Order: sequence, then C-alpha cells, then structure tokens
Amino acid sequence: MGDNYSIGEILKGQKGDNNSDFVKKEAFKQVNLISELKPNEEVQVEGKVVSKRLQKTKSDRSFLLITLADKSQSIRAVDWYYPEENNNKIQVGEVIKLKGKTVFFENRIQINLINDEEAIEILNPLEVNPEKYMKSSQTELNTLINTLENYIVQVENLGVKALLTSIFIENDYIREMFLTSPAAMDIHHAYQNGLIEHSLKVTELSLKLYKTYSEEEVYINKDIIIAGALLHDIGKIEEYVITPSGIEKTEQGELMGHIPLGVKLIYEEAEKIGERISKEDLDHIIHIILSHHGEIEYGSPVVPKTLEAMIVNFSDNIDSKIARAKENIRNALQINENSTWSEYDKRLERKMKIEKYSD
Repeated sequence: MGDNYSIGEILKGQKGDNNSDFVKKEAFKQVNLISELKPNEEVQVEGKVVSKRLQKTKSDRSFLLITLADKSQSIRAVDWYYPEENNNKIQVGEVIKLKGKTVFFENRIQINLINDEEAIEILNPLEVNPEKYMKSSQTELNTLINTLENYIVQVENLGVKALLTSIFIENDYIREMFLTSPAAMDIHHAYQNGLIEHSLKVTELSLKLYKTYSEEEVYINKDIIIAGALLHDIGKIEEYVITPSGIEKTEQGELMGHIPLGVKLIYEEAEKIGERISKEDLDHIIHIILSHHGEIEYGSPVVPKTLEAMIVNFSDNIDSKIARAKENIRNALQINENSTWSEYDKRLERKMKIEKYSD
C-alpha cells in the first residue's frame, strides 16, 4: 500500500489492504503533552493508561479502546489491528508510548493506532518524567500554609488547639504529607497540594454556614467545626502516594480507606497531648471524621448526628462536587474551546453547560 493513505481512509474501507507501512516511519510528530495534539497528525504520544476495554463492533470485529492521560488532559486511543495482543500487553496504571494518527471523532480528538505490532511501547518507570503527570494547586503553597495556621489561631478551646498544633505544626511528617498530598486519584483535587486546598475550602464553607445558622437558642461549636473541617480527610495522607506516573493508592489505602486511617492518626496524636483535650471534644471530632461522607452507602460508618458534623458533611460535598464540575468544564474547553457542554460525568451523573463571559 502507498504511504499517503490515512488511517481514516483505511477504516472507511476506501483503500485496499492492511499493510503496516501506510504511515512513514519518520513522519511521527513528538508531543510533550496530550493537550498539544491537533487533528490529522501522525504522532507518537506518551501517557498513563487510565482505562482499557476490549470491545466488538456489530460485525464482530474486535477493537481495543484505551484512555491515556497526562496532567494536561485525557484522550481516547483505538487499536483496530492488534486489540487482543495489546490488551494483554498493557496494564492500567502503566505509562506507554503509542503511535497513530489523530482524528476528530464525536467532537473530540482521538488517536487511531497504526497497523504495527510495535505501535505500543511500555516505558520503564525510571524513564517517566513525573512533571508530565502531576498537577499542583494553582494557589501558592505559602498562602495555603498561612491560611491553615490562621484557622488554628482562631480556635479558643485549648485542648482542640493543642490537637491541631500537634498534628499540623509539631509533627513534621504529618505536616509535610498534608501540604503535598492529593485529595483523590481522580474525583476532585487530584493533584499535589490538593488535600490542603480542599480541607481549607471545606473549613471556609463550614464557617460561613456556622455564621449563617449560629444563634443563642441552639449552640454550634465553632472550634469543633474548624477542627473537624481541617481533619476530615487527614487519613488521605496514608491513602494515596504520588508516583512518577501520577497518584496511586497505597496498600493501607486499599485495605482500610482514609476514614479509618484518619481516626487512627487522630487517636495517636491525641495520646501525645493527654488530658489537655477532653474526651467529649475528641469524640466529637472523631464523629465528624467518621460521618463526613454523609450516608452509610457513601462509605461513612455512621451518619452525621451533630450540627457540626452536618455542616462539615455539606461543605465537603459542595466543594468536591463543584471542583469536579469545574474540572470537567476545563477539560471540555481544552479539547474544544468552543464547547458549550462538558462530557457526561458518571459520578456527577450529568453533563455541565458551559457558560461564556459576555463582552
């Protein structure tokens, strides 16, 4: 077959056979990030395998659907030529390079792999540049640290303040991990410094709700709200680890999850300050950690049973969902700056309408 035929033409059946030399070997363009891809280019792309799925067409032809991602965005790649072989070759979480042609399909760019057994190369982890896979908070770290410390200063209860100081100021390991850890693998704040950014936003929202609903007749404990909001996801410092190819779950994270890990950590730190914190206050903070997912079916072993726990739960839910919705909108605009709707999000169970600023 001649070298000038595109993958699109082959898939449409406009050209003859399945020879592997329809793309010139020297023609592949190297791109640094997935977001730099443009339609109708012959490229070699590096990315982390987020998902893979072996499927069949109505005519019983197999194909492999791969989702690749780096810190800029994700992209779909399709292998029509060696689907079974490459499905066995690659694993989710690995970083690979693949060769193919970019096409515009269903309002987004995708990559059609070339007809070559060597179209996919698995990278050695030592070859992976972590800068390609790890985003960071857009807020300066010093700003986040100052905000954290200002919240601790606001706490009047000496026992609660002692606990927060022990965890966030005096324990160098916890402090460092809290400042650098992500809040999730992909749901929300899935980037370096994401945990502290999310925790501070939950604290900010919680204090706004406290101010709105605080009254003399029904007491709401501001200090417990600050502590519960700052500590609600503290177990995530042990649940996730940043690797060269992105965010992974630790073995403890897989076996226990961040809620039990957080409770364990807080009890250990509480032992260091002894009777300076009352059992009642410690139990209340632990209750917020245990109940912050809101419902048993969402992973909490108990539902929120205090106003403070309800406030932290609602604030956590608001921030995580808004952050995810905004990220979906950003991803849609990266793929097509004229997009008016995001992709369907299975966690939010909806698309998001994209509003544009009017002049």
